[in-house]
Amino acid sequence: MPPGSMLAVRAAASRVAPKLPEGVEIAAENSPGLVVVAGPASAIEAFRAALEGEGITTRPLVTSHAFHSALMDNAVPPFERAVRAVALSAPRLPIYSTVHARVLADAEATDPAYWARHLREPVRFGPALVALMADHPGLLLECGPRATLSTLARQQGVKGAVATCASLADGVESERESLLLAAGRLW
Repeated sequence: MPPGSMLAVRAAASRVAPKLPEGVEIAAENSPGLVVVAGPASAIEAFRAALEGEGITTRPLVTSHAFHSALMDNAVPPFERAVRAVALSAPRLPIYSTVHARVLADAEATDPAYWARHLREPVRFGPALVALMADHPGLLLECGPRATLSTLARQQGVKGAVATCASLADGVESERESLLLAAGRLW
């Protein structure tokens, strides 16, 4: 795929969307006040300068491509073909889709076209998490290094409904301690 850039923008999607220049798209809705945009590097840089000029904080992401944008269009068909070669099954537990921010239907879970859409459409992490917490308030266990998703979860504005617990540390030398700490926090 052609190279591109991504930019974190400290503003709501509803504030950013009307300002998007041609070729730049919202790639992710992470929280009510944080979106990521993607597009050609020159367009992203010009957009960054315009937003900063308006007092909107931005941060370039370290990435080689403009994921979840039109620059990924040519990757969608081969990815869908690859997924068609995999046996897909309906989930045993509910999955909240970050494509449409609701529970994933069995028909979607077994449809390679649905999974291919993930390459192209915005990641709606914030709205999906809000839907999950509305249906199942409680504790979120982050299964991965650092606390990136836990931090985003706390930014959703769902008062009292989100307690988070990261389970892995940044370094291998402290993984055991991190897992035990997570188990203790869960208990």
